[in-house]
Amino acid sequence: MRKQCVIVGLGKYGTSIAKRLSDSKVEVLAIDSDMKVVEKVSNYVTKAICIDVTSEEAWSKVPLKDFDVGVVCFGENLTASIISCMELQDAGVKYIIAKAGDKHHRQILQKLNIDEVVFPEEFVGEITAQNIIEMEETKRLKS
Repeated sequence: MRKQCVIVGLGKYGTSIAKRLSDSKVEVLAIDSDMKVVEKVSNYVTKAICIDVTSEEAWSKVPLKDFDVGVVCFGENLTASIISCMELQDAGVKYIIAKAGDKHHRQILQKLNIDEVVFPEEFVGEITAQNIIEMEETKRLKS
């Protein structure tokens, strides 16, 4: 059985995750409240749906059973983030990763027992810095 991942929030971060997972043959359910974005990603994910992620009623219609991983990609919309995380937990999604917009958001997600809380901008910043350091070390070794 192939790995299944649900991605909630299809901004740049969520869309890039959806595309990469789809390219790697992971089954992806993509969810967003913007129909234009949903239509765009529907070209490469397994299934894409448009719902109001702040609506419990809307979530009740989403088939979330048996998903291995859920990724909640809202950094600025705290309400959407919290409700999405709670809905994924209630549905039994095995591992949840959530993007945090700031330290308070991170604290809330940690109190919800989210498996992994990420700050993509910080992570990419660290990678960029590491690449610069390695580039300088490589130059010194060549000299």
